[in-house]
Amino acid sequence: MIVISDAGPLIHLSLIGRIDLLPRLYKRILIPKQVQQEVVQKGAGLAGSAEISRAGWIDVAEHAPGAPLLQLLSIDLELGEAAAIWLAVEQQAEWFLSDDRKARLAAEKLGLNVRGSLGVIAEAKRQRLIPTVAPLLYELRAKGVWLSQSLIEKVLKELGEEVLETH
Repeated sequence: MIVISDAGPLIHLSLIGRIDLLPRLYKRILIPKQVQQEVVQKGAGLAGSAEISRAGWIDVAEHAPGAPLLQLLSIDLELGEAAAIWLAVEQQAEWFLSDDRKARLAAEKLGLNVRGSLGVIAEAKRQRLIPTVAPLLYELRAKGVWLSQSLIEKVLKELGEEVLETH
């Protein structure tokens, strides 16, 4: 299974100490060099930097700066997201992981299966890797990841969990 990620899920899952879900669900993740630089070098000292720099389950691929699709995607997206989508298309990835709304929409238009941090957490529960998702969703929000209450409630309802708070 080929799974490509941009920076968002790597950072967000690191924020809550659950980056371990990625290799448990997907075994290996492929990221473009641009995403690695964004998380590890530019994000030095921030969530995800140390985790990604030492993750043996992440492979880093070069992107082709002159590729027409990459150039087109770079018009509306950050280079990391554009490179990750380009790589997912090139590699015919089974999953593209992103929390960026514009990147997710672009990837879906290109026919990619898209999953974000919440989708990763939900899948981990479905596969019984974690007992509940509610604490993780509320922790993400507490650490600054924007999640509406209605989105949290929708995910919890889909997974048969109780809503913990309403604000």
